[in-house]
Amino acid sequence: MRHLKTILVKSLIRLHTPMTEKKEHYSTSVWEPLAIFDFRIFWAGMSLSTIAFWMQNIIVTSLMIKWSNSDPLMISLVQTSLFLPVMFLSIPFGIITDSIDRRKFLIFSQCWMLLPPFLISGLIVTGTESPIALLITTTLLATGNAMKLPSQSAFLTSLVPKSLLSFAINLNSMAVNGGRVIGPAIAGVLLPIAGAPVLLIGNSLIYLLYVLILLKIPSPRKLSTPISMTLTRQYLYEIAAYVTKTKTFRNTLLRGGLYFCTWSTILAVIPLITKNPNDFGILYGLFGLGAVIGASLYSYLSALSSRSTSLTAAIIMHSFCLALISFTTNFLILSILMSFLGLASFFVMTTLHITAQLQFPDKIRGRGLAFMTTTFMGATALCSPFWGYLTFNFSAPVTLQIASIFSLLCGLLLSKKTIGD
Repeated sequence: MRHLKTILVKSLIRLHTPMTEKKEHYSTSVWEPLAIFDFRIFWAGMSLSTIAFWMQNIIVTSLMIKWSNSDPLMISLVQTSLFLPVMFLSIPFGIITDSIDRRKFLIFSQCWMLLPPFLISGLIVTGTESPIALLITTTLLATGNAMKLPSQSAFLTSLVPKSLLSFAINLNSMAVNGGRVIGPAIAGVLLPIAGAPVLLIGNSLIYLLYVLILLKIPSPRKLSTPISMTLTRQYLYEIAAYVTKTKTFRNTLLRGGLYFCTWSTILAVIPLITKNPNDFGILYGLFGLGAVIGASLYSYLSALSSRSTSLTAAIIMHSFCLALISFTTNFLILSILMSFLGLASFFVMTTLHITAQLQFPDKIRGRGLAFMTTTFMGATALCSPFWGYLTFNFSAPVTLQIASIFSLLCGLLLSKKTIGD
């Protein structure tokens, strides 16, 4: 009886122990943030929106191949139109993100992105095969994407506790790269069956669904700050001061920016190796599949070394994959190489993203992410026409070989520049 009483007393003491005295719970699973309802539906909407974006990338690229008679420069300009607006508009939109309700701004971005797919489907239905009009409507879509990226990434952090933040960022990267699996696969398989207009309208409906999901999630309590010239200058000064004083962030921008210079060849050059929409749709799907495999292994493999070392290894792997792709036209070999390329790409992007997210103070998070996005997407947008020019004057394999050498040299020469481990 005395033993039973002792057990009961200990149980009562345990129940009344303050939370601060209990052992802190540490998550070990990348999937744990999905147990939070708001994050779960947000992640689903974000994944669907990414799928729609990458579907449109494949659709527009296939249309440009047809409408421009496979002109390498025009095909490369599709990527420029997709990423140049992000380069110029990310910082202004990042300032807005840090000034107003991030959820509402994200909703506005998705409403904006509803329109371009309808406009492109109108071009197709009316028989207006204009490469210039295709680039303009794609630029409009990219403008909405430039609104979405900083607000989406910054809003993400309000949905999970800090202990789960790195896993939430990992799931964010999984959604971004997972879109490269489902989006291109859907576009590649259904494009010859349903036609581009049907798929484009489907994209618009996906953006609408994301809006409906966001309407169900409450905004975190944050007072909106009216945007003025004085406040804008202050915001720009704060992010400039952060970049100037934080060496590890400057290293992150440098290494990531040079990586994205060669990453643009994946979108600008590989479509010219396989001109059949079904083929490059499947290849991009496999690229994304490799990224998803990388996501499932990331928490284990990244624990084996520092983030700087992991970044270097992934960049070197990327360069070798580009080189090997340039020497083969065998579809099976290309499929395997694209999977490894996707895995390397995921490791680079996730390492850069996690590093930046863990460093930013919350009050400049939107601007910091926008600054990073400006650098990376700017490198993609500006280098894509260069690879198109090389392909036009030489060939796709030669272009990939040049990109591979450049990527390898950058990876090795900058390996000592730590990004904050």
